[in-house]
Amino acid sequence: MSSESWMDKRLTFRVHYDEFRRFLDSMPPSDAPQVDVRVEKLGRLTVNHFQELTTDVFDEITRRSTNTLENEVSSLSQNITFHPKRNEARRKMAYFTLSLLRDMVNEVLREIEHRYPEFKGA
Repeated sequence: MSSESWMDKRLTFRVHYDEFRRFLDSMPPSDAPQVDVRVEKLGRLTVNHFQELTTDVFDEITRRSTNTLENEVSSLSQNITFHPKRNEARRKMAYFTLSLLRDMVNEVLREIEHRYPEFKGA
């Protein structure tokens, strides 16, 4: 991976990290126990697949926060450049309860912190 590509990904993760932190800070704390099995699976994702996941979660948070009665979008739109399974996963996120989405964001945030510990204190 070229250093320019690595820096672009790092910047993307930083933007996602900041937004996930804002999202979680605006939510009541979760009563759900930490689920290390999913976090362990996140740790096995390649940088590219993990970036796709964080992008999809980021897009879902953005979709929910920008929905209005006049401009309601029921789910993330299909993207013809994405694999069909990715588009399906993006569509399914629209049906996540707020609690499930919060837990997912928390797990993804923990994995970003694991991969980029310098983000945690910044």
